[in-house]
Amino acid sequence: MPQLQGPTLAGAGGTSVFYSTPFPHAPGAKARDAAGNEYVFCDFTASVYYGCLVQINSIFQAAPLLGTTLRAYRVGVVCSGTPVSDEGGHPTSDSGGWVQVYGVHEAVQTGAASDGLVSDSTVAYVCIPQASVGTPSGTLSLITAANAGTSIAPSSIDGNQIYGMWLVNFAEVTDLVTWPGSSAASGPTTRDVVNSTSGAATSAFIGQTYAVFLNYPYVTGITVPLSAATS
Repeated sequence: MPQLQGPTLAGAGGTSVFYSTPFPHAPGAKARDAAGNEYVFCDFTASVYYGCLVQINSIFQAAPLLGTTLRAYRVGVVCSGTPVSDEGGHPTSDSGGWVQVYGVHEAVQTGAASDGLVSDSTVAYVCIPQASVGTPSGTLSLITAANAGTSIAPSSIDGNQIYGMWLVNFAEVTDLVTWPGSSAASGPTTRDVVNSTSGAATSAFIGQTYAVFLNYPYVTGITVPLSAATS
């Protein structure tokens, strides 16, 4: 659990803590940890789980990021709670807690229970909101975006791209610290996070994670053509 620090929130506590009203911090308050990762305090308006994505509105209310959203939102990764609902719980409607918006998060949940959508490290992937509604809600999905070359017109898939978010190179993830969990060198891993074994497709942790870079990600709600591999 990273300990937050900063000129206004030194000693703010750990990122896994979540609160009921009255909140100790105003929604929108920011803090950083020792590694330079940045977090924003949000008022959750629905149940959220560690490692899932949320859409953040203009007054820092956060709810699971849905693939069907047609509006512009800031995007972040939930850090409050634990990945297993019976081990420390998770934020629910009207809870407040920390959402990461900058830096590296090592265990963003996917919507896949087996191979996590990725089988190798030879192609690039575009981050998009969950492809279908499931449990937990707000998982990360990916679209292959390998360019076939300038001499061949690439096919495309329409997607609601998450701008400012991309996968950590699979060759690098083994260099990351093991807390709170990370992708394996060949892709996602079935390893638990926060030392909790939850199994696949539970209400809190579906079993696969990615390490991702975050640079104040956002969605516009506008689907755009995303290049896909062709031959």
